[in-house]
Amino acid sequence: MLCNDGGPPWYAWDANGEIQYGEVPERLLRHPGLKELGIVPHYAYKPGVVFATMPSEGPEYVVKILDLNTEELPIYERLLGDIDNPRNHTIPCKIVRTGHPVLVMPCLSFLHPNILVKSRHRPLSWLIRAFHELTEGVEYLHSLHIAHLDLCKGNVILASQGRAALHEEIIDRRLYIIDFDTSRQFELGPGRQPAITLPQTQVPPPDGLTTFDPYSWDIYCLGDLLQRFTEVIFQRYYDKQGPPPRIVRWFIAWLIGSERGCSGVCHCRPSARAARRILDVLRLIAPIIDMFTGRR
Repeated sequence: MLCNDGGPPWYAWDANGEIQYGEVPERLLRHPGLKELGIVPHYAYKPGVVFATMPSEGPEYVVKILDLNTEELPIYERLLGDIDNPRNHTIPCKIVRTGHPVLVMPCLSFLHPNILVKSRHRPLSWLIRAFHELTEGVEYLHSLHIAHLDLCKGNVILASQGRAALHEEIIDRRLYIIDFDTSRQFELGPGRQPAITLPQTQVPPPDGLTTFDPYSWDIYCLGDLLQRFTEVIFQRYYDKQGPPPRIVRWFIAWLIGSERGCSGVCHCRPSARAARRILDVLRLIAPIIDMFTGRR
């Protein structure tokens, strides 16, 4: 059994005993598994937990120190064992077990509206395509009885063309879901699992609630993320062309739902499978909407 003694956070310290948040701790630089791979972290990506190599030294990688008190390691073991499944939007990465377990993954771009619409003439089509991928990934997780529990723009990354070209295992323009440190595995699946106490999340729960059906919470976060991206794309980049189409606004409201504080199985919003099926249809009609609204 693996022991979490000495687990994260790992900090670098100066001679005066002060934490150097941007630096790499000596313990990580001496990590035997990273030395075997020739991976040399150069700066802190998320101080104490995530570090990155220098892009000038070849393909850029991120190293995450795994906390063995969470379910992140067994979840990655399951997901990486089925990495060729097209519905699986886990980023291809390597679990390094020599020494304290760490995760080594390609360094990709965080999801941002700029990336989705830059040099594109069909904002709705590309937005729907992105969220179809993301919902497909969440549906896959839920089929394995895994709830992510912290879906937000910081935990979704995009394989931009330049970065994908540096990593043969990465698919160009594909969305990947990362960071499973607060994720959970359950015996019961969607539609059967009662509410749990939520971990600390980046998306604030509605009405100050602290308990949620975990699968329903993922759908709420999907709706919140889609709403934020839609507002930015249509109001900042396309403000002269009016609000988002009504069907998009309806879909977002459907995902966010009307929260009733369910203590058992939640019926306030759809399942990931139902949401993905609607997105199947929206992907077909989005180019037509773009064409007739002048967003071509």
